[in-house]
Amino acid sequence: MRFSSGRLLAICGSAPLLLSFCVLMLQAIPQSPETGQPKADAVLGERIAGGVAFDGRLWLRGLQGSVKGSSGSLVSLSLSDDSRNVHFEQGVLDIEKLDSDLWVMRCPKPHASEVVLSVWKKGRFEDRATFSLSRKEQPLALLNSTSGPAVLSTRAIRILSTYKHGWHMTRLKGVLRGGFQYTAALPLSRDAVYIGFNSGEWGGGLQRIDLQTGLITNVERRDTKELCAGPLNSDCDPVTGAISDPQNKECVLVAVGLEHMMSDGRILRVCGNDVDVVFQKSYEVDGFKKGAKLRMTEAFFGLVRGPDKAFWGITPRAFYRFEADGSEKDEFALPKPKPVSGIYLSRELPGVIVVFTDANWAVSLSGYTPLLIPLEN
Repeated sequence: MRFSSGRLLAICGSAPLLLSFCVLMLQAIPQSPETGQPKADAVLGERIAGGVAFDGRLWLRGLQGSVKGSSGSLVSLSLSDDSRNVHFEQGVLDIEKLDSDLWVMRCPKPHASEVVLSVWKKGRFEDRATFSLSRKEQPLALLNSTSGPAVLSTRAIRILSTYKHGWHMTRLKGVLRGGFQYTAALPLSRDAVYIGFNSGEWGGGLQRIDLQTGLITNVERRDTKELCAGPLNSDCDPVTGAISDPQNKECVLVAVGLEHMMSDGRILRVCGNDVDVVFQKSYEVDGFKKGAKLRMTEAFFGLVRGPDKAFWGITPRAFYRFEADGSEKDEFALPKPKPVSGIYLSRELPGVIVVFTDANWAVSLSGYTPLLIPLEN
């Protein structure tokens, strides 16, 4: 049984006698594991938005200000001696490993329209290209297209020719749905970008953008006419992660997760407009009546590609490692983080580093959740 937490909140607000019911629903949510209450890093803060292992270092991007459209800082830690460098204290919008290079998208000046792409070369960042945003345009993600680095914004897709140092721009046809947080991924065919939106209890959903035409398509699967029916419902399902499908070049894997009154989540395979459930874990908790049970599903707050076509699913309680076809391979409990140069992380799991962040907490009652960063092969 699935609930819209927005609907539950409306019920509670209009009927005080149901307050006890809502409290019980809230208590039924699995709470995040004890993490020693990580303290905010002086530069990154608590809201670490992403990370990558590259060139013997762990690179972490923080968020500052509001969640939607926030930029932040960029810090790296040496994986050999834990030495720390602050590369940018503000303005970083995204960081990605594209093919064999590390790229950063940033706005050097607050409230300015100029966006800069920089690449890590010989121990420093070199600025490679710039562009100016149009009025009310917001950059969303840095992506790896077949032609070179690509920037998705709320109005266009810009692809950089690394040889000509120029931009090819395609205007979006349609309107992006929007949300408090974004996640984007290209299938291995690199002919489209799927962008997921996370608005917490108010849903979010998924859209597909054709890279050649800029056409935006809503991706849904509701099954029935019930309020929150279906595995992918933009009114109720916040999308919290997306990666290319290691087995199907035309597809992506998508995570759905929400902990707000109820816990709800799953991993989906999306191929064009086709949506299938890859993994979902159900469990029961005590209900608000004696002997009654409530059925929930575990919320997922991220997906990460691993070696040998495997991938990881991230929940507030555990990590799941899957085979390429989505069959569950291993389950790992969350490790306890330790402070390393001011950042709380763990190296206990094989082949990955775990960093704790409150990025999901901004839109979900998930508490601190783990950010999983695969080490270089």
